Amino acid sequence: MKKSWSLYLFAVIVVACLALTGCGGKKETATAPGDKQAVSKSGDESAASLFAKAKNIKGMSYDYVTTMPTGTVSGKVWQQGKNVKTEGTAEGQKIVTIINGDTNTCYIYYPDQNTAMKMPVEDETQETKAPTDYAEDVDPLNLKFVETAVFDGAQCKVYALQSAEGSIKYWIRTDYGIPVRVETTLTDGTRMVVEYKNLKVGTLPAETFELPAGVEVTDMSDLMNEMMNQMNQMR
Repeated sequence: MKKSWSLYLFAVIVVACLALTGCGGKKETATAPGDKQAVSKSGDESAASLFAKAKNIKGMSYDYVTTMPTGTVSGKVWQQGKNVKTEGTAEGQKIVTIINGDTNTCYIYYPDQNTAMKMPVEDETQETKAPTDYAEDVDPLNLKFVETAVFDGAQCKVYALQSAEGSIKYWIRTDYGIPVRVETTLTDGTRMVVEYKNLKVGTLPAETFELPAGVEVTDMSDLMNEMMNQMNQMR
């Protein structure tokens, strides 16, 4: 399999930091670029009741854009249960990552070369940040209602969280209870924005998390297991 070392290294990083997102994120202002906002100061639905809606979601797909001081990371994600598929680019090459959480297996797939690498993943590596995860990370009682807004064509309620480290704003969709924009501003002025767009909720076909037929697969399991063991011994 012919691939540059940097692409191989990127593949390993993807497994460790899937969707840095993409795959995690946060936010700040009440006005998302390009979106008109209807302002209301009366929150008729609590953050807790909104977040509760997300618990009923079984599968979803979305585009993500993470904007940081160092640059922007973007891609696509499909997620259902423990299974995650991401799509992005590195050095101009399309790369697809598929994680099967039931078998603790990851595939790094290069469509242009019709090749893939197979490797194991540990349980903690599978915890890809998804929009629904914010409900578990944040105590709704600590959120302060700011206003209503429209983001990516969907009605949202904006809540703010203040802490000693800075502030976070969440644009939570009123239909699904999912934060689709999260803006974080630290006390030193550092700002990071994570946006989840083109959100589609519903059960995904099983083939979403499968490699296409005829892909040449190189099994990297032994090498990756050795690397993981060495990393664990260093902890």
